[in-house]
Amino acid sequence: MNLSRYFETDDGSLPEIEVTFSNSSQMLLAFQHLHDRGAQNVTADGGHLWLTESQADVPFSGPESAALVVSGAAEAFHVVLGGIAGSDQKIPNLGVFVFTDTLAFDYRMGSDWGTQEIQSLLALLRQLCELGGVVSVPWWGDVGKRDFLEALSMNANAPG
Repeated sequence: MNLSRYFETDDGSLPEIEVTFSNSSQMLLAFQHLHDRGAQNVTADGGHLWLTESQADVPFSGPESAALVVSGAAEAFHVVLGGIAGSDQKIPNLGVFVFTDTLAFDYRMGSDWGTQEIQSLLALLRQLCELGGVVSVPWWGDVGKRDFLEALSMNANAPG
């Protein structure tokens, strides 16, 4: 299954891939997994989150920030993470919205996405599924959804 058309041409959009979990503890494990797979914060300003009780803006601090969202102490936030590798290939930067039970990834399409990068992203998503996640691609439309879910279910060594 060739998914390159959903990655190769930068049309200015930021397509999303959502991974939803049945409980917030699974989401925390998944966010930690991104860091275990090499995630580094590359957000331009370092990233921030809003603490609900104190009404204060605080810097993103990694997996601890996701725990604040789960506990209700902070609102959902968005950071850009680089350096993640689902396989032995690094994935181009991914934006990550962190909600209590969902990680919503956005990505900039373009020349950084080759077959190996797409396969590495699919490998990462399969790992998140093993942690209890359910993947959806609302931006991709019906045909894209079918293509994506087919590719996600295929062997990790299949061409991208």
